[in-house]
Amino acid sequence: MKQVLLGLLLLSSGLIFGQVFPQMGARSGGLGGVGLTLSDVYAIYNNPGAFGALDETSIGLNYENRFLLKEISTQSLAFGYHTTNQGNFGLSFQQNGFNLFREMQVGLVYSRQLFKGFYGGFGLNLHRLQIGENYGTRNTASGSLGIFYQAENDLRFGVRVQNISRTELAEYEDERFPTRFGLGFAYDFSEFLTWLAEIEKTIVHPINIKSGIEVNPHEAVYLRLGVNSYPFQSSFGFGFKVNQLYFDMAALWHNTLGISPSAGLKYSFN
Repeated sequence: MKQVLLGLLLLSSGLIFGQVFPQMGARSGGLGGVGLTLSDVYAIYNNPGAFGALDETSIGLNYENRFLLKEISTQSLAFGYHTTNQGNFGLSFQQNGFNLFREMQVGLVYSRQLFKGFYGGFGLNLHRLQIGENYGTRNTASGSLGIFYQAENDLRFGVRVQNISRTELAEYEDERFPTRFGLGFAYDFSEFLTWLAEIEKTIVHPINIKSGIEVNPHEAVYLRLGVNSYPFQSSFGFGFKVNQLYFDMAALWHNTLGISPSAGLKYSFN
């Protein structure tokens, strides 16, 4: 059974194999995978530029059970250290897989305000890919850039380029980690309703349009809906806030492969 699953993983390169992970966090998952304009601790990975707008030292833990297969579930950790004048420093870790196939990624990020309303950041990601059945292990690195702009109190923009280095995964057929370009915005219609949308493109795949809404009916409760076009997926999620502790859950639905539930905890230090 594990050999069959390994074969599926190797054939499903567009979804699983050799990834630069698209986004991190259940909040993003509930919003259809948008994340370029979210300046929480997961911006360490989602957009190094938006990470510069993080105003508190924070830590986050997240778990995603991809398509209800424990063998490709993803565990994530993000830690962001906020300073008043020196910018923000971040560390992230993600891993998924099992003994025949495992991906691990460590990220180091630095971001700061460039001038009023504008933030920029750079991330260095260290990748380790282990494949059983004598395929071996591959260690490599990639870089990412991000910009975040707070245009007004109710309008924000984000730009991100993942794997700007075009890091090679294997010499055979010049296989590389995906380079992903993203542009997004968020608009607050009111203090209770936010609309987020993004356009995402890799070098080899079609454009993916993602959109989500976040409703805040109570200061401690968040409701989320989202959708993206390639591949077509819909999502929903919710969150609770208790003082400095946030709890989020989400589920992303793929018409062919099924549901991918996720859950996460975030804590901000005063």
